Amino acid sequence: MLKHLAVAAMAVKIVIVNARVWTGDPRRPWADAVAIEGDRIEAVGSSAEIMKLAAGARVIDAKGAMVEAVEPGVLRAGILADLVMTERDVAPIAPTPVRNATVLLKIVGGRIVFERA
Repeated sequence: MLKHLAVAAMAVKIVIVNARVWTGDPRRPWADAVAIEGDRIEAVGSSAEIMKLAAGARVIDAKGAMVEAVEPGVLRAGILADLVMTERDVAPIAPTPVRNATVLLKIVGGRIVFERA
């Protein structure tokens, strides 16, 4: 799912690796890494692919945590970098357990607005 851009031309600010990324794309519903530049997702793919873009970026090891778009939709390159990382997949569960899910990281507009210590 990496955008076809020269890797050297891509300057990303944040990369999240070793995650369970729900893309919402039926052709590739799962990935394990995301690259963010500015307020947009630059690339979604494997941790190995995304680590090639990590020079100078902040690398966040999700350690298997779930990463999803804050607004439902397809998580892909070019969309706003509004993401939430939770301890577990919260999409298929009832509202009460969702309220009890531990949020580990929240990114809005490409900026980390919350990070659990």
